[in-house]
Amino acid sequence: MKQNVFSVSSLVHYLKQTLDNDSNIRSILIKGEISNFTNHRSGHWYFTLKDAKSRISCVMFASYASRCRFLPKEGTKVIVSASVSMYEAGGSLQLYVNGMQADGLGDLFLQLEQVKQKLSMEGLFDPSHKKPLPVYPMRIGVISARTGAAIQDILTTISRRWPLAEVCFYPSLVQGISASEDIIKNLMRADADGHDVILLARGGGSIEDLWCFNDEKLARCIYAMHTVIVTGVGHETDTTLVDYVSDARAPTPTAAAELITPNISEVGLHIMKMKTVLVNDMKHRLEKEKAVLKPLQEHRYMKDPLSYVADSQMKLAMHVKELSIMEHQVHAWSQKLSSLSSHLGLYAKKIEREKMEDVKQKQNLLFLNMEHYKQKANENYMEKVRLLDAFSPLKILTRGYTLTYRKEHLVKSIQDVEEQDALRIRMQDGYIHTKVTKKEGL
Repeated sequence: MKQNVFSVSSLVHYLKQTLDNDSNIRSILIKGEISNFTNHRSGHWYFTLKDAKSRISCVMFASYASRCRFLPKEGTKVIVSASVSMYEAGGSLQLYVNGMQADGLGDLFLQLEQVKQKLSMEGLFDPSHKKPLPVYPMRIGVISARTGAAIQDILTTISRRWPLAEVCFYPSLVQGISASEDIIKNLMRADADGHDVILLARGGGSIEDLWCFNDEKLARCIYAMHTVIVTGVGHETDTTLVDYVSDARAPTPTAAAELITPNISEVGLHIMKMKTVLVNDMKHRLEKEKAVLKPLQEHRYMKDPLSYVADSQMKLAMHVKELSIMEHQVHAWSQKLSSLSSHLGLYAKKIEREKMEDVKQKQNLLFLNMEHYKQKANENYMEKVRLLDAFSPLKILTRGYTLTYRKEHLVKSIQDVEEQDALRIRMQDGYIHTKVTKKEGL
């Protein structure tokens, strides 16, 4: 059996494809200690993650590193979310890290990652489910803490950017054990009140302070809402579970207020531009319609409308005259038709009388011919009867002759019978039945 020979690059590529297609290591959590940490000028982080027995190379690209709340250093114990793959150029196995938390959070962070994976698999983070933001929201619901800089910044921003909106504030707990249940209660109230958009916001804080926004029930509640919901929780580097299921996420409460509201000055400028466009369009259409109207105005019927009526009156008079002539013709034709009809009736009666007389003559002649034919036929019939009677074989029976039958056959010779045969003899007035006792020839 011949064995396949791989090149180094084909083997490394095959191993990379195998790792990339393995769903078990596509998104995993690994706990370890940072070593050989490098913060590259490009923003990427390169480091080694190790424990007591093993180590593995790691890279965290700038887009993910910028979201991390702390700068790791040598010896920092962390939990990272990553996928396993190969760096083909170096032929080395490494982790591609997309999230990092200090190991101090421990089980909470692991639990959050498990919930995130479960909700993602169920489709709660699917972009196709997210509702578009209203362009001009007139009723805005705000859910945030009763006091603090966040709510003041939100109200100030909305008042400055879009003072036309009606803002309804739902004060809520945003920190602590009961916070998630209180937020759910206020979300359901706001959703039932028919707002154009709802803003869920909280100011910055530690990961522990923001943990109530990682509640699974709260995430499912936001996913099921009918109203558009925008989240602005914490600072720019903070990302909680509600940010994944909301229709839009802003890095801060103030940014969220700016996201859901148009700038009234910009709207005014836009309206002025649209007004200018509409006015110019109407002017253009007016000039175009004037160009169409001008030839119509120059038409002689527009200058002298009665001339159009006069032409029509003249045509009408000609039609009336033609109609009168046609009426006279119709009347004359009607009289002529009536006279012809009378003549036709008289002629039809005359023809009928003549035909009836002819029919009667032919009928009388037919009766005479039939009587003559009948008489002649009777005479011919009687003559034939006399002839038949004269030549009938039965006629001679009156002179003493007989007819002898054997069965149904006429006996013409003694050869036609045998002794003891039964015979039937026809006389003039009946039959005699007898037997042959003896034959005697002549």
